[in-house]
Amino acid sequence: MKINDEIIVDIENITPQGEGLCRYGEDNFVIFIKDCLPEEKVKIKIISLNKHFARGKIIEIIKPSKERIKPFCPLYNACGSCQMQICSYEYSIKLKEKILYDIFKNEKNLILPIIKSPNINEYRHKIQFPVRQTKNSKRILLGYFKENSHDITNIKFCPIQPNIINHIAEFIRKNYKLSCYNENNNKGFLRHVILRKSSSDNSIILTFVLNIDEKDFKTIKQEIFNFAKKIMTEFKDIKAFFVNFNNKKTNNILGSKTIKISGDDFILQKLGDKIFKIGAVSFFQVNPFATFELFNIVKESIKENSTVLDAYGGVGAIGIFAGDKAKKITLVEENQNATQMAKENYELNGIKNYEIFNIDAKKQFEIFKNENRNFDYTILDPPRSGCDKRGLTDIAEISKNIIYVSCNPITLKRDFEQLKNLKFEPQFIRGVDLFPYTYHIETVILFKKEQK
Repeated sequence: MKINDEIIVDIENITPQGEGLCRYGEDNFVIFIKDCLPEEKVKIKIISLNKHFARGKIIEIIKPSKERIKPFCPLYNACGSCQMQICSYEYSIKLKEKILYDIFKNEKNLILPIIKSPNINEYRHKIQFPVRQTKNSKRILLGYFKENSHDITNIKFCPIQPNIINHIAEFIRKNYKLSCYNENNNKGFLRHVILRKSSSDNSIILTFVLNIDEKDFKTIKQEIFNFAKKIMTEFKDIKAFFVNFNNKKTNNILGSKTIKISGDDFILQKLGDKIFKIGAVSFFQVNPFATFELFNIVKESIKENSTVLDAYGGVGAIGIFAGDKAKKITLVEENQNATQMAKENYELNGIKNYEIFNIDAKKQFEIFKNENRNFDYTILDPPRSGCDKRGLTDIAEISKNIIYVSCNPITLKRDFEQLKNLKFEPQFIRGVDLFPYTYHIETVILFKKEQK
């Protein structure tokens, strides 16, 4: 086998990255292929190859799956963000359940059915658009990066985000007059547009990420203020306009400094009988409808009158939602803006029995261990990279039960094995579909410490 070879293969399975998997030849050499479904026969061209596996591109679908449908988004092929639009929503859930079964194949009896998203269109309430300009005409491109590139698909309409976002994006294209970021020379001002919408009252925070240092902002300050006034007049639902400064040559979207240009300091998001302040740079799940289902799983896993450690707690959302069952909530979060908003959220929801530690989580876990402090439940909601090995060991020493919330089944499986080695037994494994039509799965696992 070599690059550009054309072969016919049968798709066996879907990987956790949403790719089709097949094996070829006498040695069952593994090939990964995008945009295909199990049980399909396809003709492919080999586009990359190493000694362990290859990647192929579909040339022809010889035998399509009976589940295959036409993607409902006209930009499906150009964008690549919603990998599972080639099948029905019901079948995508079956594929995600199969992914969990494959990852946790020795724990199949613990896997519960995935909870579907109550909304599967216009569900994405946080959007981060990179911004560029064409070289000659200087036409603004605002959308998403094409897969494995930094070329932008200019998104005029996206069915998974609220329609007002499409209109706001088009207004920016037509009315923003300053330059846009050029990553080749690190020049140009506007590099990202971030929008966060509340599903409760439709209010929106708009943030411009600018390729400029705060001290130099005065050179374009008036133009940004004028634009903020113009767009907030056009769209009454935009309640706040912020600017974030990031002039580093980096793939990180946000810089460390954010200032308000106009409007409110936050928007409000309700989940059930709880309400949360969300700021310009706050972390909050992108799908509020399915987030309610996710938080309910966590809440139902906690017994009444328990002490709860909310690790990597952000603005306090999960802990607050489960707060009715807690004797005391202890939040640990490194980001200072998030912990300040968490404090306000606790007060907003009438929760008095809380404490907040604004510190790197791993350091605080070790402090708790050295103080011989224990918790009935620890809620873990780490980044995609999962938990630090040493930090997880310390958590295991201070916790009777661990509720692990993960957006990455691969790192979850790694931490799952470590917790089992630390004598924690999984009680259930349950997926929640926070990201319909993508391969992403949010997963909750309840672990209970073995009794001596």
